[in-house]
Amino acid sequence: MKYSEKTARNEENERIKTHAGVYMNVIDLKEKEVFKKEDRGFANLVDEKYLQMNQVCLEPGQQVPHHNANSNVTLMVVHGEGTFHVGNEVMRIGPRILLRVPFQSPMSIKNESKERLAFLVIKAPHPNEIN
Repeated sequence: MKYSEKTARNEENERIKTHAGVYMNVIDLKEKEVFKKEDRGFANLVDEKYLQMNQVCLEPGQQVPHHNANSNVTLMVVHGEGTFHVGNEVMRIGPRILLRVPFQSPMSIKNESKERLAFLVIKAPHPNEIN
């Protein structure tokens, strides 16, 4: 790497020291994929006071059941294609699209394709910080 030196790898992610002497965390989404036959897969990527980021993985036919968003949520497909229900709207989205979901919005997500689906769930603020 040109401007950084790799440091010890831990269980959560890789820490890299930059040329300025600060550390950044590198999270390999492929390594964090968790697919399960019986239920959706889930990996917590970031859990900080004002930010929670998870990766959810769905096999074909699996879904995240109907619920209300417990924070302001941004969804981004890593790979695959999913059907996202938010309020009365239904959108089929794939990679490179951000879907913003306001706090308390009714939502559900389903993998209706024949391929695996992995997507990020970014919540800000952290749900524990919302009164």
